[in-house]
Amino acid sequence: MKKINFIFGVHNHQPVGNYDDIFDMATRMAYEPFLDTIKKYPKIKAVFHYTGPLIDFFERKNPEILNKLKTLVKKGQAELLTGGYYEPIMSIIPDRDKLGQISKLSSYIDKKFSYKAKGMWLAERVWEPSLAKSLNDAGIEYVILDDAPFLASGIEENKLKGYFITEEQGFALKIFTINQKLRYLTPFAEPEETIEYLRSHVSDEPSDLLVMVDDGEKFGLWPETFKTCYEEKWLENFLTLLEKNSDWINTTTFSEYMKQYPARGRIYLPTASYFEMSEWSLPAKSQVDFEKIVSHADANTKRFLRGGFWRNFLTKYTESNNMHKKMLYIGDKIQSLNLNKETGSEEKNKKTVSQIEQAIDSLYKGQCNCAYWHGVFGGLYLPHLRHAIYKSLIDAENVLDSGSKPIISKDIIDFDKDGQNEAILSNKNINVYVKPSCGGAITEIDFKPVSYNLTDVLTRRFEAYHKKVDVSIIKNVDEKAEPIKGTYYTKELGLEKYLKYDWYNRNSLIDHFFHNDTNLEKYSNCEYGEVGDFVNQPYKLEIASGKKNENITLKRNGFLWLPSGLIPAEVQKTISINEQIINIQYQIVNNYEKDWEFWYGCEFNFGFSNPEDDNCFYMAGAKKERFSAKTSFDTIKSFAMNDIYNNLALKMDVSDSFDFWVFPIWTISLSDGGFEKTYQGSSVTINRKLNLKPKEKYNFTLKINLKAGKG
Repeated sequence: MKKINFIFGVHNHQPVGNYDDIFDMATRMAYEPFLDTIKKYPKIKAVFHYTGPLIDFFERKNPEILNKLKTLVKKGQAELLTGGYYEPIMSIIPDRDKLGQISKLSSYIDKKFSYKAKGMWLAERVWEPSLAKSLNDAGIEYVILDDAPFLASGIEENKLKGYFITEEQGFALKIFTINQKLRYLTPFAEPEETIEYLRSHVSDEPSDLLVMVDDGEKFGLWPETFKTCYEEKWLENFLTLLEKNSDWINTTTFSEYMKQYPARGRIYLPTASYFEMSEWSLPAKSQVDFEKIVSHADANTKRFLRGGFWRNFLTKYTESNNMHKKMLYIGDKIQSLNLNKETGSEEKNKKTVSQIEQAIDSLYKGQCNCAYWHGVFGGLYLPHLRHAIYKSLIDAENVLDSGSKPIISKDIIDFDKDGQNEAILSNKNINVYVKPSCGGAITEIDFKPVSYNLTDVLTRRFEAYHKKVDVSIIKNVDEKAEPIKGTYYTKELGLEKYLKYDWYNRNSLIDHFFHNDTNLEKYSNCEYGEVGDFVNQPYKLEIASGKKNENITLKRNGFLWLPSGLIPAEVQKTISINEQIINIQYQIVNNYEKDWEFWYGCEFNFGFSNPEDDNCFYMAGAKKERFSAKTSFDTIKSFAMNDIYNNLALKMDVSDSFDFWVFPIWTISLSDGGFEKTYQGSSVTINRKLNLKPKEKYNFTLKINLKAGKG
């Protein structure tokens, strides 16, 4: 009788920093009912992967989930996969962290379930050839990848019914393939359709295998899937059909299968992930072109098409690269301390083993992949996920700094790896990251007492799916859940009016020279006239040392484009920090031979929390506004922002009177529930007109005072 082997499993994950109510809802709607349903079918074997954030949540809030899983493992019904504890993209973290992350999860599985995991779930199935050696070093025997890179490499689909072996420097690794068609069918088609697909692949070859391992959230948490899977009993019906057809469908596990059958051959795969990821990682305009090509390609042609690969997100989104490079920067600090402890240096043995372990664990949390990229789920577009990454990394830094002398330090390094040096000023309370090559702007301000990056604001960019926003519809509650590809839904109508795009990154300490017809509305839409060449052009970096502080000075001799010609102007700004205060001294010079009027502005972008809450507000004098307000505070010297949810207060004091323009930064992104509007933060721009004579200098100072709690 013709048969087919079938491996069925789920990968369960919630990102670091996600809300507890999301963890609760995912547990109630997906993770627990899935386990309870599988338990009813003891003859059906399944594969499970749980990441560290979920495990930590279960240990704190719902240990019964782990006990249910333990019962399945003990009965031999479940195989467990290991992986990076906090679900990092393995290829972009140092080898030492690959080993550490895997060891942390494998050790937990061994201790909790008395089970030694041989296989690994690779986050987002992001593969690079060099991983074979590092995963082998970590004791991994096999990983699971999508079938797309195999097909693109020229292997026929009917030859993918098993596993292959690859190697790097002679270190071998086995690779199983996930069947894309099964991913799309499960659980979106009727159970019988999935069974018929399995039937279409039966053969006389006893080793033929099909694999369906995918996100556990689609079994209950994705829109309408709880109704499909449990109220309409899709999962029970599917498992019942597997049992009824067990004479020709053999449900098995990866470990059992490998014991019975050899590899199908040796293979060398290019960088890869699932097909959709290759689309999402492309630059937006290229993504539009790629989608058009794919839509007109037949199946045979499509198999050879591929877009970008995961690391492209580090060039597509500056914010992703900044997080990644901060992660490497903090990791190097920890590694330096570790190496120095090994040498026995007295000076560098100040940190205890437990402190270093605490810093390493915070670093690992800061490697959780979800906030580093964006596809059909919120990811990078969700501020609370980015804030959680920064919090983890700053937490690690705080551990390293504990007990140290309260000194001011500076680091001049190519932080973001673009070939140009950046400057980092630090003390026990504040980090200030400055990028001279791009407007002499501040790219990051960390307030260490609350482990918060105040300037974590996402730039408004065109995304390929924005072309669909104006034709999206509100989803009918009775409509059946669909896979990723399909109709575009929206959480609210009219979102197209929020599609505004920035031509520069939403950094801080950005120097503007406005056209005379500029107003707040045009400026907030990034549709105003900029007459200067200062916003994103290079500044010269100068460094001065003092007994009490470390200053950095940024200077640019630039021009204003005016009807009368090019007007030379100079901007110089000196940054220093002291306790919880950032001091900025400005000098603007009219280098023209005539008197001239300049309309100058200095922009900051702050990533605070709730735009519609009375506890999150701007304030100057008697005027008080929520963060959702687009307004001007006119002719003032002092301005405050308070955010009770982040336990943070900010006060800006200027030595002269300025108007303060404020407006919210809204982005439109695509999530599993449809298009949604997200508050990324607030733009705050001080501005005033200056009348300067030839060679006249205008000086002013700006102080930013940070405080934990309400100001």
